[in-house]
Amino acid sequence: MRSPRQRAALLSAGLAATLVGGGLMTSPTLASAAVAETRYEAEAAPATCDGTIDSNHNGYSGTGFCNGDNEVGAASQFTVSTSEAGTSTITVHYANGATADRPADVLVNGAKALSVSFEPTGAWNSWTTKTAAVQLSPGTNTIRLSPTSANGLPNVDSLDIEAGSSPQPPGWPSQCARSTPIVCRFDIAPGNYTVTAWIGDRDTAGNTSMSVEARRRVLPAVSTAAGTITQHTYTINVRNPEGQPTGQGGTGNPGLNITFAGSAPKLSGLTVQAATNPLVVYLAGDSTTCDQPVAPWTGWGQLLTTRVSAGAVVANYGDSGESSGSFLRNSALFPTMKPLIKRNDLVLIQFGHNDKTTSAADFRGNLTSMINQVRERGGEPVLVTPPVRRQFNGTRLTPTALHINGVGVDLPAEMRRLGSTLNVPVIDLTAKSKALVESMGPNESARLFLRQAEDGHRDDTHFSEYGAGRMADLVVEGVRERNLSLVSYLR
Repeated sequence: MRSPRQRAALLSAGLAATLVGGGLMTSPTLASAAVAETRYEAEAAPATCDGTIDSNHNGYSGTGFCNGDNEVGAASQFTVSTSEAGTSTITVHYANGATADRPADVLVNGAKALSVSFEPTGAWNSWTTKTAAVQLSPGTNTIRLSPTSANGLPNVDSLDIEAGSSPQPPGWPSQCARSTPIVCRFDIAPGNYTVTAWIGDRDTAGNTSMSVEARRRVLPAVSTAAGTITQHTYTINVRNPEGQPTGQGGTGNPGLNITFAGSAPKLSGLTVQAATNPLVVYLAGDSTTCDQPVAPWTGWGQLLTTRVSAGAVVANYGDSGESSGSFLRNSALFPTMKPLIKRNDLVLIQFGHNDKTTSAADFRGNLTSMINQVRERGGEPVLVTPPVRRQFNGTRLTPTALHINGVGVDLPAEMRRLGSTLNVPVIDLTAKSKALVESMGPNESARLFLRQAEDGHRDDTHFSEYGAGRMADLVVEGVRERNLSLVSYLR
């Protein structure tokens, strides 16, 4: 049975609103399609692998992955089922520890649909995704990833299929510039909005990503063949300023700002509507969490949005340099966020990086105050221990990296104890990120953070876009483990 909040979100999705002259106009004809995602593992029949099924690189799902032969045509093939004809979005979970791209053709039922390239991921246990859109027939279909170079495929873990009908695109919105990248600006007030984008083009192939506001990624780049258009719906939080609440790094533009990038961005329609009673996930944290307005710095909250489907929305109030005490006191931060919290909203609270001299008593007191005030509003507080820094002693992280602060307080341990005492769920991002960083080792783990050669900056605290994505995955893992209400909305 769907919750009242979920039913309201689905009813809201049935009324699309196109922005005309800066106002909202509802139209009952543009209904968002309901979609369901199915995962197919590369190691399990009826999938086939021209190579071996291995399990020697961690991070995969299921029981293993396809390690294809290094030759042209050594394919990984999936047999999938759909109930009706139409466009489906496929997502390949892969790892490429080599230094060169590994291109491949995507064949659907034996016919080439499009070509994709699997870029290096830095290591064979560093997994990422590649997304594309294909046309499937009702019933059983085969999707074959066929390498076109002698290097073969990357290691292929799984294939996700998201199928659904796509109503006729409404056409090019006047609020979008005909440019590359495509930039759209809507004159609307702060709040939560449901945004539906039709990605692709009737005549030409494309490769399109979608970001909103201050570099908040909602859709990784999706490849579309000529004539293929996919519909994507998200609930978006609009704030002013759009990035960090204190305006660090710039305040952005008022209203809603959407950017369609990628190697060949294609857009066939865009609608915006006021969202009705979405589940709001508020983030209270520091620079490792926040919406960083300037690349290459990226907070994990900026990529958490790619994991969340319509009906739930991430409202990121993380801000650089904040400690548990300063976030609680600054009028632009917790005092601004608190009145917005509604019954059953989630508030993820992550501090520690800047509590370098905070006593254990003060740290507990600050967190307790936030927890109690969230509960006063009817919200559900969740403690998130801070992600580690990349500071090694040999092959192990140092106490400083694990947030034992300058006055000897083990900040993550304090959060765990407080969660137990106050009956607050705890996502132990410290332990999860420690396991990830140490498994990658002193050299390979640099890819999670900022590197001078690749990013123009050396930084062992803040994340690259890749690292922020891995941290967001760990947070999602914790959400599932704690069975928080967001689970129903995870992609």
